[in-house]
Amino acid sequence: MLKFLARGTALAAMIATSSLAHAETLKMWGPEQITEPLVAQLWNGIKADFEKANPGVTVEFMPPTGTISNGAVQAAIQSDAGPDVILTNSGIGRISVVKNAKQVMPLTEQYEKRGWKDQIYPWLYTELKGQFGGEIYEVPDGLDALGIWYHKDIFAQAGWKIPATWAEFETLMKAIEETGLQPIAIGPRTPGSAGHLFGNLLQSASGKEVIGKAMRREVAFDDPSIAAGAVRLQKLVEAGYIKKEMAGLDLDGASRLWFNKRAAMFVAGPWFTANARKAGYDLANAGYAPMPSDIKGAAIPTGGVGWSWLVPVNSKQPELAMKWIDFMLSDAAMKKRAQDPASTMIYPREIPGVEPPTPVLKDIFAAAAGGVGYNPSVYLPGTVLDTYFQVIQGLISGQIGGEDGMKQLQAKMAEAK
Repeated sequence: MLKFLARGTALAAMIATSSLAHAETLKMWGPEQITEPLVAQLWNGIKADFEKANPGVTVEFMPPTGTISNGAVQAAIQSDAGPDVILTNSGIGRISVVKNAKQVMPLTEQYEKRGWKDQIYPWLYTELKGQFGGEIYEVPDGLDALGIWYHKDIFAQAGWKIPATWAEFETLMKAIEETGLQPIAIGPRTPGSAGHLFGNLLQSASGKEVIGKAMRREVAFDDPSIAAGAVRLQKLVEAGYIKKEMAGLDLDGASRLWFNKRAAMFVAGPWFTANARKAGYDLANAGYAPMPSDIKGAAIPTGGVGWSWLVPVNSKQPELAMKWIDFMLSDAAMKKRAQDPASTMIYPREIPGVEPPTPVLKDIFAAAAGGVGYNPSVYLPGTVLDTYFQVIQGLISGQIGGEDGMKQLQAKMAEAK
């Protein structure tokens, strides 16, 4: 009997040892909104699906304390107790920071080995390959698509619509302003909000191709072909279509102006659905349209890579991190996210048969189906961004003209590596 018990105990110990040998924990730096019940429900479902597909694996979410922009991602990696895989807001300016600090792994080999290159839009893969001499350090999780949000009921009652040309758009803003309603709300104290509107104006005035050349430094920012968008913002302020007082607003303040229907339009991306949901705004009443342009093909959303997966160089589970990214790029995970009520973005490839959870997201998906233009906020070098946002703030407050502002921006670009 004692021998039987001893053999049983030894067998149990062997099983326990074997189980522990295969037990793995993946620490994931999650989405910013993971503390919201609706978002948490979605991500807990994804976590359960991944754990079911990978027996013995546990996913541990690390609620993010910030982003690359405020140094939180870098601090988490430096702690050496940080995540194995990171989801954070991205774009070449932000990725440059962690790439230059040698904090994240190059992933180009994985794009070939694991087929990731075929799981994102071809134009997106080409864009990524061109950023760091052919080496890629991120896997896009979501794209931004910035355009005009408007109130369907107000526009319908007034007989307004978002027109096709810039001249007609100025006429529309004049009509809105004459009713006492603010034509456009903007919160430039939040850098992103300033960049969303300004990037739209640059593209509307110059076209995607010219803005792309500016991002690649093939055209100077103070060239008249680029400065036209800044002059356009200056004139909107001078006409009173954008109030100088808005220079004091942040994203929350400007959003409230729009949600309370004191402003007719607001420039934002698909993530604005989350802001609207929290504000109790009826998303069925939200309309979306690209910024009008007189240039053929320029009336498309601006954008770029909004969120990406990164793998820290000190990841304790790099292979598991790659499996997680495989899973997130799968049809099942992508479709589940795209159709969930918590969905707030465009995914990095077309997903046939997806029915977005809100009408406005469906409109944004359709507007961005042919690609998006450049949001300079995520393409400019990190050392230039402060000047970029200060120029926009100066234009809105009427302290600087469009041409002078772009000269300041170009001077900063010349200093940047």
